[in-house]
Amino acid sequence: MQVTIQFKAVLCGTELTIVQEGVPDAIPAEFCYAGWQESLALLALLVEADIPDQ
Repeated sequence: MQVTIQFKAVLCGTELTIVQEGVPDAIPAEFCYAGWQESLALLALLVEADIPDQ
Protein backbone atom coordinates (compact mmCIF):
# COMPACT_ATOMS: atom_id res chain seq x y z
CA MET A 1 0.00 0.00 0.00
CA GLN A 2 1.04 3.58 -0.56
CA VAL A 3 -0.46 6.59 1.20
CA THR A 4 0.04 10.14 -0.05
CA ILE A 5 -0.95 13.00 2.25
CA GLN A 6 -1.02 16.60 1.07
CA PHE A 7 -1.60 19.74 3.10
CA LYS A 8 -2.66 22.96 1.39
CA ALA A 9 -3.11 26.33 3.06
CA VAL A 10 -6.56 27.75 2.35
CA LEU A 11 -8.32 30.92 3.49
CA CYS A 12 -10.04 29.27 6.45
CA GLY A 13 -7.34 26.82 7.54
CA THR A 14 -5.74 23.78 5.92
CA GLU A 15 -7.08 21.45 3.26
CA LEU A 16 -6.06 17.82 3.76
CA THR A 17 -5.98 15.32 0.88
CA ILE A 18 -5.30 11.65 1.54
CA VAL A 19 -4.86 9.14 -1.28
CA GLN A 20 -4.45 5.48 -0.35
CA GLU A 21 -3.44 3.17 -3.22
CA GLY A 22 -2.72 -0.50 -3.56
CA VAL A 23 -5.12 -1.58 -0.86
CA PRO A 24 -5.51 -5.38 -0.96
CA ASP A 25 -8.92 -6.66 -2.06
CA ALA A 26 -9.28 -8.33 1.35
CA ILE A 27 -9.60 -4.88 2.98
CA PRO A 28 -13.00 -3.27 2.23
CA ALA A 29 -12.89 0.43 1.29
CA GLU A 30 -15.27 1.16 4.17
CA PHE A 31 -12.63 -0.08 6.62
CA CYS A 32 -10.11 2.36 5.13
CA TYR A 33 -12.53 5.28 5.52
CA ALA A 34 -13.37 4.26 9.09
CA GLY A 35 -9.70 3.90 9.98
CA TRP A 36 -8.82 7.36 8.64
CA GLN A 37 -11.80 8.93 10.40
CA GLU A 38 -10.71 7.41 13.71
CA SER A 39 -7.07 8.41 13.20
CA LEU A 40 -7.98 12.02 12.35
CA ALA A 41 -10.37 12.27 15.31
CA LEU A 42 -7.61 11.09 17.67
CA LEU A 43 -5.15 13.52 16.07
CA ALA A 44 -7.63 16.35 16.67
CA LEU A 45 -7.71 15.45 20.37
CA LEU A 46 -3.94 15.85 20.50
CA VAL A 47 -3.62 19.14 18.65
CA GLU A 48 -6.76 21.16 19.36
CA ALA A 49 -6.48 23.65 22.17
CA ASP A 50 -8.46 22.97 25.33
CA ILE A 51 -9.34 26.46 26.54
CA PRO A 52 -11.45 26.37 29.70
CA ASP A 53 -14.42 28.73 30.07
CA GLN A 54 -13.86 31.61 32.44
